[in-house]
Parts: sequence; C-alpha cells; structure tokens
Amino acid sequence: MRTFEMRVYSLRTKEALDFYASTVYPRHLNNFGLFGVEAHGLWTQKDDVAYRIFVLVSYAEGDDPGVVAQRYIQSSEAANDARGFDITDILSVESTILVPSVSSPLK
Repeated sequence: MRTFEMRVYSLRTKEALDFYASTVYPRHLNNFGLFGVEAHGLWTQKDDVAYRIFVLVSYAEGDDPGVVAQRYIQSSEAANDARGFDITDILSVESTILVPSVSSPLK
C-alpha cells in the first residue's frame, strides 16, 4: 500500500500562493514520478484568512516520505520547477502521514 501524506504550505502572500498553485505545482507534476511521488490533488480552503495550499501526495510502499521529499527538494528538477518563485515566500510546511481506514478507497 502506498504511503499518503497531506502537506500544508503556508505562504507569505496571495501572489505567492497563486504563483505556486498555477506555475510551480504544475511543474512538479512533470517530475514527481521520477522520485516515486504521486500527486492526488491540490486545494485551498474556502475563505481562508491565511495563504495556505493543501497537497495530497503518496509514496511507493516502503519509501520514507521524508527521505524522498528531501531527495526531491535537493534535486535539479525541483530547482527548475521553482524558477521564478521566491522560496522564502514559503513560511512553513506541515506534513501529516495519513493511515487509511479499512474502508478507504485510497489504498
């Protein structure tokens, strides 16, 4: 079974959120597979007063999400994905490893 992770990115401004969601994230989709990462969606919260993006990803069974994420972040692919984006606009990233219930369709 794949390991699922919910990542919540807090961004400095609405402009940073919009650029990340419309430019950086679509670039990530082209490269995630090279690292065994599968994207399942990107969301924002309705009427959120903070500038947050919620991303659901999964990793191959047995892969350590922290190790895979670090390998990706340090890669030339990730650097290219983030071109034109000021990474200091990411204020924080929260990671939650999710465990599916027996009846979950995501397994």
